[in-house]
Amino acid sequence: MAITINSTPATYPTMHEDLWFVASSTNVGTTNFKFVYDVYINNAQVSRNKIYPSPSADGSYGVFNASPMVRAYVTNYFEPSGSSVLVASNDKIKVDYQVKIGEEVSGAVIPNLASGSYSAYNYYSPLFGDIFTENGNVPLVLSNYYDNLLIENYTDDWLSDRDNSDITIEYGDQFFITFLKITGGTYKLWVQPTNEDGTFGTAVSGGITMTGEFNLFNFQAAAINTFFGSTIITENTYGYNVYITLGAATTRILRFRQVCNPKYRQYNLHFLNRLGGYDTMAFRLVNRRRSEFQRTSYRRNPYQLSNGAMTNIDTYNKYNETTYNFAIQHSDYYNLTSDWLQDQDYAWLAQLVASSIVYMEVQGAFFPITIRNTNYQYKYQIADGIFNFDLEIEVGKYLNSQYR
Repeated sequence: MAITINSTPATYPTMHEDLWFVASSTNVGTTNFKFVYDVYINNAQVSRNKIYPSPSADGSYGVFNASPMVRAYVTNYFEPSGSSVLVASNDKIKVDYQVKIGEEVSGAVIPNLASGSYSAYNYYSPLFGDIFTENGNVPLVLSNYYDNLLIENYTDDWLSDRDNSDITIEYGDQFFITFLKITGGTYKLWVQPTNEDGTFGTAVSGGITMTGEFNLFNFQAAAINTFFGSTIITENTYGYNVYITLGAATTRILRFRQVCNPKYRQYNLHFLNRLGGYDTMAFRLVNRRRSEFQRTSYRRNPYQLSNGAMTNIDTYNKYNETTYNFAIQHSDYYNLTSDWLQDQDYAWLAQLVASSIVYMEVQGAFFPITIRNTNYQYKYQIADGIFNFDLEIEVGKYLNSQYR
């Protein structure tokens, strides 16, 4: 008896699409034969699947989709910690798993005749192709889309589709972005102040140790200053460029431009983007709050028995309640408005509307929210001129008035 693994998922597959395994066996023609697929995660068996051979023109194979089991083990890995630039470094953007393939003949199972170790990543594919292009103008290979390899185009770079050429930031704001580390070696983080006239200050660098593939950075001015142990960015700094190098290789440059305190109350949203990284979006224009109230009540007779008589008023000159409100729940919503946007950022923000994990930052705390928008109309400057981005959110914290 012999099992052969004929095909497996691609190198950087998404766990949110099918993870197909195809195997063959020299015993496939035996009566009452089944392929046995065992899936292991963290060295523990999480499933056993017995599959009849699927006939095809070139033979009978055991076809198995591991995706439902694998994606059940992805977690929420937005876990910023510390006061420096690197606030999280781990492998939680992916799920590592093993597939062990055996056989069953007439009820007798022989496990693990062939096996392999694999990884699946927490991202999803775009409709046609990536916004980001290599070398600034060469489109990514479209076949990568069909081969499920899209995240490979972001290895050792920022996991974001946002426009990195002009990122506005208020001094003191937290700004999260993710770096996908695949290649081993000595990485350096570079920061270079910029001036309004287009000239540059002195670039400074420091070694950065990343222990996992998922690396969450916070490029708040205070975090940068903490990392370098000196004041690199002040309130008066016009802007700064940030990038990471590995030898001669350089990431895309994040070009920050500091803006003055907004006229209105600003809210920052931090969200899981389609690539499995976390992005930050600031809403600096008029942001309106509204509340909805769900009342639970019952009706009762206005006349109540008091001191041997029926009366609708008590000794304190209060009329009796005819509607008794015994529970009132508050739901809070915000209508957020961004500053003016370019085409690329407007397309990127569709990922915010589609995100399954979004936090609103309030005084350094992160409150989970739900996006209320259910459709998204893409806009283009050539047709729509200048435009904002409007978003309705529901805060995932509910209040209750005094119970009665």
